[in-house]
Amino acid sequence: MASVWGELKRRNVVKVAVAYGIVGWLLVQIADVFFPALQLPEWTVTFVAGLVILGFPLALILSWAYELTPQGIERAKSAPLSESIGKVTGRKLDFVVIGLLVLAVGFMFVDNYLPETRPFAGAEIDPASLHPEVDTLETDEQTEVLPSSVAVLLCDNLSPNPDDAYFAEGIHEEILNQLVKIQDLNVIARTSVLQYAEAPPPIPQIADELNVGAVVECSVRYAGDAILVTAQLIDPETNSHLWSDTYPGDLSDLSTLFAMQADIAMNIANSVGAEFSLAEQESIEAVPTNSPAAYTLYLRGLTARGGLGDFAADFDRAIQLDPEFALAYAQRAWDYSVALNYSAEVGSPAEVERISRESAERALQLDPSLGLAHSALAGIAEANWRWAEARGHAEQAYELSPSNIGVIGQYGRILRTSGEYARAVQVLRQGTVLDPNSRFPFQQLGIAYRAVGEFDLSAAALEQAVAINPTGAGDNVNLAITEVRRGNFDEAVRRLHVTEQLYGGRPRQPFRYGQMALAYAQAGQREDAIRLFSALEERATETEVGDANWALAHIALGEYDRALERLEAAMETPAAINYTALVMIKNNDWADPELEQPRFKEVLAALWSE
Repeated sequence: MASVWGELKRRNVVKVAVAYGIVGWLLVQIADVFFPALQLPEWTVTFVAGLVILGFPLALILSWAYELTPQGIERAKSAPLSESIGKVTGRKLDFVVIGLLVLAVGFMFVDNYLPETRPFAGAEIDPASLHPEVDTLETDEQTEVLPSSVAVLLCDNLSPNPDDAYFAEGIHEEILNQLVKIQDLNVIARTSVLQYAEAPPPIPQIADELNVGAVVECSVRYAGDAILVTAQLIDPETNSHLWSDTYPGDLSDLSTLFAMQADIAMNIANSVGAEFSLAEQESIEAVPTNSPAAYTLYLRGLTARGGLGDFAADFDRAIQLDPEFALAYAQRAWDYSVALNYSAEVGSPAEVERISRESAERALQLDPSLGLAHSALAGIAEANWRWAEARGHAEQAYELSPSNIGVIGQYGRILRTSGEYARAVQVLRQGTVLDPNSRFPFQQLGIAYRAVGEFDLSAAALEQAVAINPTGAGDNVNLAITEVRRGNFDEAVRRLHVTEQLYGGRPRQPFRYGQMALAYAQAGQREDAIRLFSALEERATETEVGDANWALAHIALGEYDRALERLEAAMETPAAINYTALVMIKNNDWADPELEQPRFKEVLAALWSE
């Protein structure tokens, strides 16, 4: 046994084994770190590890079978012992092993103890320190049945003329609009019941998926001026009717149609045990118009959701027929305010804002209880960076229409923008409960969670948004940003690649370029950040980009002086195109220490002043 061990040492087999083990370990570690950054598939790391393992016995066999001599490498048996230079080779191998050990220790230190790559210098910031008023957040998922809750399934269209399908859709929306006026009632949003339009599952399954205590089925038949509406409220536990009724009517006598809608709403509220005030009942029973033609146009406008012109014309004509039609004014105001903030092809922003403002003010003059009109005014204030005004109108809208999913989303977003993060999370969680099959509330909740450093909760909410709508580019890029904050750089880069594919290389909103560049830079992919900055420069030759969007892009590259210049320029002219990028910079939910310096704080404070 001793002679075998001595022969192994003489032939340097032991030292070769040690050197091979260190080299193999280094190769596997290097592959594990750099292969994902090169976008190589995961199996390539396993392949390298397999080659290293297979090569180990081969290296030992070769070191035993062959020996170094002054004449070169010869088979061990044929080389005279006097010509062996094994001791010289052994000493050289000693230095090789020591050098490899130094490399291995150095690699371990860099990989485990040095900080991750960041596009900015300075100490890390705890996000909670930016928002100290947030202590704990409610995180338990909604699993119990909502109190006083109902889901209204789409009304079956029994009209003989296919072109009249809009009437059934419009009646469905109006029933929802009446129900959301009751603060004590939890009403599932229309967007979350759309999936049950074709081949709906059993009522108990729908109720279980939406966490509601009752489900409404309805049907509408519209022919000539004759209307027949049937509604039934179903208890999912027993699958029996809590209430049902049939309402015949005539469009020429609108009072019967509006009385029918009010009766349906009040019966639903009573049946599920929701309390309501006299003011809420009066609002539900109010007659919005005496013009059948205007009301028909209004219902058609509610369901014609294409471009801005597709539905604006219907509301315009409805208002021309009845200049005191408050609902039509409110809906027109809302649609124009949304276009002002989010549509890149809205035409003249000044004209869109004028129409929205005048419509909202007229709606509130006619009916002060219309939360949608306040929401429109909040949107206009947002576009012009009048933050306190936006906050006030959004809160009024929420108080008047607490179950309106559009109002909830806007109020939560404005709360987050204003720094009221705990309240924003609370409101936006309500949005996910009332609209569980829609991506938008989950997106907004994910962004709010990220703002307070709850990165795991942020990722969970954004993953839900992506699951609901996998082709949503904005949801994927937001998830990428959260993955960066979690330290999951490989996943962040993958999400960014998916985002770019979904955008087809040309994001519609200018702020997306800087947003993605920032995420790439934080994930250590500076070349991709530079590439997106160049793409934004190309975009700027075709259309307006906005100073705040440029500021965000400069921050992504660490060019803070240029970013500050752009922010100062943004102060001169408030513009909707700058809004989203400005909010991102103001909230600093990626915790860039440079943005916490006085020079940035002063500019941002001035931008947020009234």
